[in-house]
Amino acid sequence: MTFPEFTLLTEDSQLAHVYAVGAYVATRWQEVYEAVLLYQMPGGFFVELTYDTESNEVQYCFPFETGSEDDRLADYAMFVKLPTWVPEVE
Repeated sequence: MTFPEFTLLTEDSQLAHVYAVGAYVATRWQEVYEAVLLYQMPGGFFVELTYDTESNEVQYCFPFETGSEDDRLADYAMFVKLPTWVPEVE
């Protein structure tokens, strides 16, 4: 499924599609009780699921493409850990 096709789905259908075919990549915390789960989709785009840990439910789904004005991959950069054999850049 392409990004434009995905964005035409209802939010419930988007969520079902993410769980069916998305590959979990990372989690970041937006608030103490709000986790944001990043999924890579087979169509080459990403989806964030904002999850409320108190109510135990997804609040909303946010699809985006890399390089777009909505690209949120930089929000995950601080969580990337490189192997020890990769030299540090000064």
